[in-house]
Amino acid sequence: MNEILKAREERSLLIRKRFRGKPLITVKANTAGGNKNIPRAYFLVRLFGGLLKETFPLACLEYHEGADGPWALGEFSETGDFKRKLVRLEEEHPLGRLVDLDFFADPERSVGRSDLGLPPRRCLVCAEDARICTRSGKHSLAEIEARSEAILLDFLKKEIGNALDEAITLEASLDPKFGLVTISSSGSHPDMDFSLMMRAKDAILEKLVEMFVLGYREDLMPAFRKAREVGMEAEARMYAATGGVNCYKGLIFAMGIVLLALGNCLKTGKKDLFALVGEIGREAEKDFQSDLPLTPGLWAYREYGIKGIRGEAAAGLPNVRKALRNLKDFSRENLLMTLIGLIRDVEDTVLLKRAGSLEKYNHYRELIGSIEVFDEERIRRITEECVKANLSFGGSADLFIVAVFLKRIEGCLQLDFDSTNRSV
Repeated sequence: MNEILKAREERSLLIRKRFRGKPLITVKANTAGGNKNIPRAYFLVRLFGGLLKETFPLACLEYHEGADGPWALGEFSETGDFKRKLVRLEEEHPLGRLVDLDFFADPERSVGRSDLGLPPRRCLVCAEDARICTRSGKHSLAEIEARSEAILLDFLKKEIGNALDEAITLEASLDPKFGLVTISSSGSHPDMDFSLMMRAKDAILEKLVEMFVLGYREDLMPAFRKAREVGMEAEARMYAATGGVNCYKGLIFAMGIVLLALGNCLKTGKKDLFALVGEIGREAEKDFQSDLPLTPGLWAYREYGIKGIRGEAAAGLPNVRKALRNLKDFSRENLLMTLIGLIRDVEDTVLLKRAGSLEKYNHYRELIGSIEVFDEERIRRITEECVKANLSFGGSADLFIVAVFLKRIEGCLQLDFDSTNRSV
């Protein structure tokens, strides 16, 4: 406790030192118990720090650590009635109750809600006056911790579900697309159309989110074993919704691995998502030595040594990482060029099965991969050729969806999947 008090005093000293006439703000997670440096606290400080930078005129924002937990210090670039807006953020954001956003118009004390005639904060557990509950010790640490975790997990599930929905829909809408189903064409898939893809998406979303929750709640490898059962349930739902048409079996596998790793990262505070994907992928590679029923992926490995999504995952999704760097925005041009890069680089077992030979498989990867700048006419011409040849690039499309999903999640959760050197 002495270390926590010391850290709080150091924070007060730094606030006084940094005050230069413009208001300051601190971001701190509400964390019960003696250990303030838990993964949830780091996540909350980073998330709200990013939100503040997006919505308030901040000249700078810096992150700190200490015995009292992670925190951020920001300086406004102008004066204004920011306290009321900060109170609204605490009240209206789904996670606002889990943070303190303290506003300093002068360096000696923060502006309180009572200073503005606003009601006090409500208790996290019972919605009474939080100050009274805190002073009386009305709720146990276990109660507060359970409620905090429930609030966070509910928020994450909603954000994950929305990002999955957007990523799958965005890929399906993109047109033209080298024989893949689009919003206006069945491509090389006469048994599919955009409407069918959307029914398949809606059928699997709940189970995909369930895989994320498994990764959040359990250790990585036990979660992976359970997730394979959840994946089979997702496939059954997809087939029921599509009348037996396989729209997203490969995506369920690829995205499931990513969601398990993401859940584990957010729960434990581990920062290298792709290292965790690699751990799961190397476990999945054991399928090649198993007596599982022959799938296109297993056939491609036994016939040509091509590992497809299992090999991609075992290597830590190098092509998804490259795609993330290429996804500067979600413009149609940038999306199509990102997909082209994946088609060029990914070992796509769907294409291999459709091509029928390694020579034809390599020819079309190279043909599409040779598009180095956006060329609408050339993309349409090659798409027509792919449809005539009955080709498709389902494996590349699955990893494209993964990349779009991760890019969305980076934005809405203030994460950075291409950096492992953050202190907060």
